[in-house]
Amino acid sequence: MKFNQFEFRFPIMSVKNYVRTTNLLLLFLITACTSLPYKQQKQQTQLSERQFWFLKARVAIKTKEENVSANLEWEKTGNDFDFHIYGMFGATYTHLTQEGQKATLKLPEDQVFYHQNAQQLMQDNLGWDFPINALSYWIKGLPSGKEGETIRRNAKGLLQTISFRGWLVTFSRYQDFSGYQMPKMLKAKHPQMSLKIAVKKWNFAPVE
Repeated sequence: MKFNQFEFRFPIMSVKNYVRTTNLLLLFLITACTSLPYKQQKQQTQLSERQFWFLKARVAIKTKEENVSANLEWEKTGNDFDFHIYGMFGATYTHLTQEGQKATLKLPEDQVFYHQNAQQLMQDNLGWDFPINALSYWIKGLPSGKEGETIRRNAKGLLQTISFRGWLVTFSRYQDFSGYQMPKMLKAKHPQMSLKIAVKKWNFAPVE
């Protein structure tokens, strides 16, 4: 809440009500956090702190124009990442990278595009409102924490569904990866496209 001016003319009851409302809000936030099982709280914290990860998966992408079944390799270090969707014999469908303030998108027929923002780059050249940054959390079974995100959890405290900016993400299966319960399968649907990812391999140590 932002105040342009602060005046000492508020009634005493208004101040009390404000304090009471603030306390209730803090209590709500604390309750919301502690309602998550301790094991899931710990896992979320540890996974959020991972600065490097690499995964391999099968991916199916469906749009109004095409239906693609391919491989996905995704490596992330801090804010930088390499997101590569390719088919048989390594033929690239989409290769998106972010290095510092430079994003690069490589498409078939040697098409290459540049922008500062990877998500905007895909929007401009593929017409996809593709939340690559949020997906980097969802793929680990974590909420992204972005404004407008709505989550539902199952009885074990694991993510079941996420709604965000027209996307509906469903987590259908979980599996143990490196001691973490993480999604084996997730489906993301949007009016523009649908995405299905089946994770095959995770690695949390940089590849030598």
